[in-house]
Amino acid sequence: MRKSRRLSRETGEFVRVTPGSQSLERGIQLLRAFLEGAPSLSNSELTARTHLPKATISRLSRSLVDAGMLEFDPAEEAYRLAPSCLSFGRAFQFSRSELGTVNGLLKAFARENQLNVGLSAPDHAHMVYITTFREGRGAQTRTVTSGLRLPMATCSPGIAYLANASPQKRIALYSTLEKYHGSDWPQVRSALDEEILNTTRRGYGQANSMFGNAGIGAAVAGPRGTTYAVSASYLASIGLPSELTVESLGHKVVVLASEMQAVWNGSTGIS
Repeated sequence: MRKSRRLSRETGEFVRVTPGSQSLERGIQLLRAFLEGAPSLSNSELTARTHLPKATISRLSRSLVDAGMLEFDPAEEAYRLAPSCLSFGRAFQFSRSELGTVNGLLKAFARENQLNVGLSAPDHAHMVYITTFREGRGAQTRTVTSGLRLPMATCSPGIAYLANASPQKRIALYSTLEKYHGSDWPQVRSALDEEILNTTRRGYGQANSMFGNAGIGAAVAGPRGTTYAVSASYLASIGLPSELTVESLGHKVVVLASEMQAVWNGSTGIS
């Protein structure tokens, strides 16, 4: 245990020299199958998404129902997430007190520039919206909420996060992304590598994402070693407000990231 803690301090990453629990990891893998979007999943659908044996799925789903994490619908013969899962999102917000200290900056930026602004964090091959303020033009932009997942390699906050990562961290992330994208990875990586170079040069990432949105993102270091990404997006079909260009918006997002950093440095004593 002491060796694990020392390695964690030295590397800045979570390190454990003792093996983890395979059963627990598989149970979490089953729960994560719902993150791709589905109101309910049958045993066969869970098997297809997790690539776990059917017998393992049956045992794990039974345990997760007993634990109050899943519910079983007899009519559909399928499982859905239990209400307790929603409470994890609220608990997460409570655990990140720094989020509330920058909401004013994010909201003001969205209103001033008539754009959608979000703060996201990495989760495996995705970026997850933690906070979002929707002031962009077009009703479609109102559909994005906290918890939305975007593929890291093809969204502006993900590109900004990857560009900010250390070489060692990026290698590990690329391995995760390769598994996620499969046969499309060579093409995705080629475009990603080019955009990371551009992001390093200009200070912000740029991408066209799902829902017809175009976005600009910048990485920002949070307390306790957490790296977030702040992004501003708009409907590509409508375009930016007349007073903005992609370059001027990119500069504004970089400034916003710096202002957030200053708030966090002042409230946590980070230097």
